[in-house]
Amino acid sequence: MARACLLFLGGLALLCWLGPLCIAFDPHRPDWQALSVAPGVGGHWFGTDAIGRDVFARTLAGGRLSLTVGFLASLVALGVGLGFGASAGLAGGWAERLMLRVLDMFSALPFLLIVILLLTLFERSLWLLLVAIGGYVWIDLARVMRAESARLREMPFMLAATAAGASFGQRLRWHALPNLLPLAFVYLGLILPQAILVESFLGFLGLSVDEPSASWGTLLSEGVQELDSAPWTLLFPAAFLVATLAAFQFLGDALRDWLDVHAVPRTDVERESAAA
Repeated sequence: MARACLLFLGGLALLCWLGPLCIAFDPHRPDWQALSVAPGVGGHWFGTDAIGRDVFARTLAGGRLSLTVGFLASLVALGVGLGFGASAGLAGGWAERLMLRVLDMFSALPFLLIVILLLTLFERSLWLLLVAIGGYVWIDLARVMRAESARLREMPFMLAATAAGASFGQRLRWHALPNLLPLAFVYLGLILPQAILVESFLGFLGLSVDEPSASWGTLLSEGVQELDSAPWTLLFPAAFLVATLAAFQFLGDALRDWLDVHAVPRTDVERESAAA
């Protein structure tokens, strides 16, 4: 299942990036002679929308935007969550408790409403969108990194570095972050679909990037308006979005199982307990 999901996501990414270059139809140019054409007619595999734009070309272009924004926003969340969680777990004591309370406070906030408010008040831009989505999905990653960093804090190599006089910054850069990066990249696959979903939701509300660019969420919003006359304008982008999120979910479950297998304790008693 994990290999199948990887192949599907890799093929989808290549299709979204290279597909618009190989299609004869411009995703943003209307064809007034082919309004709401059904799928398969006139070379339009997914049909056209109310102003004659090719749905297949727009779906691929929207996927390219959604995947790019989701990936970049996940990198923002990775940097913030990894740095905050590693610092909290390594600090310990009152500093760790204070940073945990900060995480609890962020978790209690209606963060999605705050993101919508920011995108409404300020001029929409790609950078603001990345920061807003990344700021929404970093909290769970920070909690995982905090717990793992607290475990590393008591490891012999970390105690030896402390005894040798290494500063907090040195222990963070030389020991904590290198050991946390593999786990963080695994969890990147878990927060990426969440970032794509948030971007699609914002696009559905009209708060994503400006026209003529359109993400999957924007296409869903347009498809709802044409549901009675041209349902394919909604069904095809929705199918791509659902398939992508499902593939990421299955891949995330497989990665989580892989982590559990590689985290089996070493003693015989603990192995038997884990097997039971």
